[in-house]
Amino acid sequence: MKRDSIMLCVAVITLFVIANAASAGWRKQAQLESELISVWHQRWAALDRNDAKTYAAFLADDVLVPANGLLYDKKALLELALKFKETSSEPRDVQVRGYGDAAVMVYRTTVHYPYADHDITEELRVVETYVKRNQGWLLAARAESEIPNANRVPAKVAPEILDAYAGEYQIAPGKVVKIARKGDKLTECGPDYPEPEELLALDDSSFYQPEQAGVRTFKRATDDRVDTYVLWIYEATITGKKVK
Repeated sequence: MKRDSIMLCVAVITLFVIANAASAGWRKQAQLESELISVWHQRWAALDRNDAKTYAAFLADDVLVPANGLLYDKKALLELALKFKETSSEPRDVQVRGYGDAAVMVYRTTVHYPYADHDITEELRVVETYVKRNQGWLLAARAESEIPNANRVPAKVAPEILDAYAGEYQIAPGKVVKIARKGDKLTECGPDYPEPEELLALDDSSFYQPEQAGVRTFKRATDDRVDTYVLWIYEATITGKKVK
């Protein structure tokens, strides 16, 4: 009996220790998440004000952010912060992992950026890596992936307008974008993407692919003939003249 009592006490103490450890781990995780989200808010608030000086305080000196084929270091990010117009919604589906003085936060967000008279929205899954310096968390790296965007509502465009956009547009020597009408939509074949991609209308002259951020605009010459294709995506603009 005495041995059984001892074993029971040991089991109770063990469970108590495990429960306390689990509770402590949960509290530590919750604290880390709170700290990272707070830093996230402060960084985006600085961006919203185009306050590059304050924004810099949340970036590691060796920060690297790949985006749209480019690689941004701290200097490039600060230059971008002076003219940055994109906004991001509250992080959702947040998950954090701590590794001592390093941490990773994964979340989903909705970003907004202006294009002409439109508010373009995009759903993203974002991975951010932070390092701890002088008791504060600094962004060391950021990567994002697009989530199929259901926020855009396609506009109706008359068939004769779509027909006017059909043709081939040269965007560089030997590089042609082919536009065709398929029913009540347009399709696009790029020089590096030979399979037709569906384009949906934002309005009578602007179109987008359902899962991409870019916007294509068709422009007319003084005689009202469609003669120019313009692809705008983030900081890049690609222009093509109609050749066929």
